[in-house]
Amino acid sequence: MSFDHKISEYLRENYRGVGFWNPTKIFSHEIGKQIIRMDLNECPHPPSPRVLEAIQLAAIELNRYPDGTCPQLTPRLAVANDVPEETICFGAGSTQLLTAIAEISVGPGENIVSPEIVWRRFQGVYQVVSADVTSVPNKEDGAIDVKGMIGAIGNNTKLSIILTPNNPTGLMLSENEIKEVCYQTPENVLLFIDEAYHEFALHAGGANALEIVKNRKGPWILTRTFSKAYALAGLRLGYAICSSEETVNALRLTTSTFNVNGIAEAAVMAALDDAEYTKFILDDNEREMNRIKAKCKKLGLHYMDSVTNFISIDVGIPNGEVVKAMRDRGIRISTPGYESNGTFIRVSTGLSDDTTAFLVALEEVLQELAS
Repeated sequence: MSFDHKISEYLRENYRGVGFWNPTKIFSHEIGKQIIRMDLNECPHPPSPRVLEAIQLAAIELNRYPDGTCPQLTPRLAVANDVPEETICFGAGSTQLLTAIAEISVGPGENIVSPEIVWRRFQGVYQVVSADVTSVPNKEDGAIDVKGMIGAIGNNTKLSIILTPNNPTGLMLSENEIKEVCYQTPENVLLFIDEAYHEFALHAGGANALEIVKNRKGPWILTRTFSKAYALAGLRLGYAICSSEETVNALRLTTSTFNVNGIAEAAVMAALDDAEYTKFILDDNEREMNRIKAKCKKLGLHYMDSVTNFISIDVGIPNGEVVKAMRDRGIRISTPGYESNGTFIRVSTGLSDDTTAFLVALEEVLQELAS
């Protein structure tokens, strides 16, 4: 049974006619087959054994509502990052926090300044708040144009969004670029820095944006997640560090009281205890990424020099054809999602066998499509 309401005036205008894309959907031709997942920037390894044990122990309390303030995890993060406990709050992954940040700072018709090439989820965030968006073109190599971002800020700008490293480019900002955006973004604009791939940036020798933004005079929010380097994407826990407790309370009002699941805190505490396992994930990711980059060079393919667990590669032909041909071979990859990147594919790092299968298939597909 389905219900078809012809008139949708009961919805706010920005929600009418909205479609839905499910990136985790298994298509009919994939059911029952072995699929190599290299499309969602996931960690290919399972969580640490310590995490699995902690989850099992915590599951006995699932009849109780969780404390979404994470009272054990909060002081640990506060000490590790040298910030006050009252400036930290949590979301169901940093994804939930993205929308909440826009909701607390931007009203309909007010301005957001954003990079043009940015994680596609942000397009949905902009629509939710009915924002006027200024999309600043990325540099020729895909990097965020910091000077362009600062210059695009106007009198109606309420929120400026920076990602380091950025998705889908995988490129991080330099220490000087982070300083520039933190100190030159006007004090009446909320500066939002997303660091979902923070651990990968540090592993690559990048700057810690938090240590820089702490010295900003204007308001700021910085988000991180446990989905990537800690192999906990399915757990859904991210956190925000804010410039004030007032901002934290505003986010909590938007994200709900019980937005964190009942085993998340225990799992993350165990993951933080197992630093050796996180290092293994980061080291293994670097090895597999270097294999992909080396093959690209051999094939003469240009790529964005990612420091994360995914990479965008220019295959020189329409990317949709390549994605389809690869998926027909049981290897799921994706595209950056922008017309300006119409010949780029995006692939996540996988296990060693996954990388081998991808590289063999990619060379075959490019040869077949070229002929």
